[in-house]
Amino acid sequence: MIKFLKYFSILSLAILLGSCDGAEENTTTYFGGKIINPKSDFVLLFHQEKLIDSLILDKDDKFIGKYKDFKEGFYHFKHGGEFQHIYIQSLDSILIRLNTWFFDETLVFSGQGADKNNILIDWFLETEKEKENIKITKYYKLPPALFKAKMDSLLELRNQKISTFKSKNKNLPQGYLNVLNIIVNYPIYTRHEVYPRKNRYYNKTKEYPKTNDNFYDFRDKIDLNIDSLKYLQQYTRYIAYRLYNTVNAKGLSSSSEDFTQELLKTIDEEITNEKLKNIFLYQMLVKGFLNKSSCGLDKKSFHKYFKLSSNIENKKQVQRIINDIKNLHGGTTLIDFKITDYLKTKRSIRKITKNKNNVICFWNPKSMESSDLKMRFNYLIKRFPKVNFILVKISDIHTDHVQGIDIKNQYYLEPSSEANLFLTSKLPRSLLINKKGVIVNGYAYIESHLFNKQVEKLQKQ
Repeated sequence: MIKFLKYFSILSLAILLGSCDGAEENTTTYFGGKIINPKSDFVLLFHQEKLIDSLILDKDDKFIGKYKDFKEGFYHFKHGGEFQHIYIQSLDSILIRLNTWFFDETLVFSGQGADKNNILIDWFLETEKEKENIKITKYYKLPPALFKAKMDSLLELRNQKISTFKSKNKNLPQGYLNVLNIIVNYPIYTRHEVYPRKNRYYNKTKEYPKTNDNFYDFRDKIDLNIDSLKYLQQYTRYIAYRLYNTVNAKGLSSSSEDFTQELLKTIDEEITNEKLKNIFLYQMLVKGFLNKSSCGLDKKSFHKYFKLSSNIENKKQVQRIINDIKNLHGGTTLIDFKITDYLKTKRSIRKITKNKNNVICFWNPKSMESSDLKMRFNYLIKRFPKVNFILVKISDIHTDHVQGIDIKNQYYLEPSSEANLFLTSKLPRSLLINKKGVIVNGYAYIESHLFNKQVEKLQKQ
């Protein structure tokens, strides 16, 4: 199979680049490949938030981009709502091959510059597999010293593998090595940051475990202010959990009323890079609000956010959330508005929900993957058979329903629907409505740990 892939890669590269003369080959950087089961007719290449190129698939679902004076760096490409990272140097000729049904698992790089990217995806998949490793999960029950010893052993094994790779691949650029270090080691550092909370959870204790000074000795090597890495999940995930851990260490749990406010304060103190600070201020505020699964606003946290953030667009988005709550909130009677089924028939929401306990889940593909939504939505239908569940798509693209969810439960909003008046933020939002048509929760969140209890209470009404 490996030999076949190598042969395919060499042959494909020759075909894709066959029209180029020798001079151009020596001065041009190439990025191309083949998409199996494509979900759209293009691949997007980004550097940070800047779109570098939109690459159209041909009749064989192949694409190719040619670039002069290419800037070396860490890029990411997107297709069909999913993305992955790639490190490209000037004069690289990189081909990708992937099947969208198993995006990351089937992704293979070939051509000049492939080796350094194949090891990145291998380590990404390795970390994903470790999340399901029961043995590693049990480590969280250990005392701090034993847990750290286990993590140090894993770090040593990982870095031995990296040393072997580096010995076989000379002259790797420092920028790439920095990214490789983060992808390989930061998931282990993240486990240190989540350890206190998980140790308390698994051991069913009230107090967080006491760690000594060297438990976080890796922190001295970590720079929290590299905004060029804001799209690297392993980097931003580490920062997020470190921030949470810092607040937990002050004696505040995530269920505390003051948690989000203290978290915003910690972000302001720990992160000096303005772009990264604004990103985390916004993400943590919204995440805290959604996880509370309620239309009740923590006014102190929102006030602190407006005071600390300098991002005008994010501030406008937060104001939209506030306006959406004001336009429709708990304790009021559900207004009538139209939703459209996938036979393109407009339906009255009051008629659909009449004399039933209902959960109306407004969702946006940008906020939740359809595969995750399918599992969650079907679970809720099975768990709460006496509740009527309605799924409404609020994005600008309504053509596709979610495969695996009964289409009779699925609708979308047209621009003329009155529901758009309370969905201006485009964030996911669920309305819990009783048999009398009264909203008992105006901003529930389907992924919140509180959501099941809230629906269970509704089912009993």
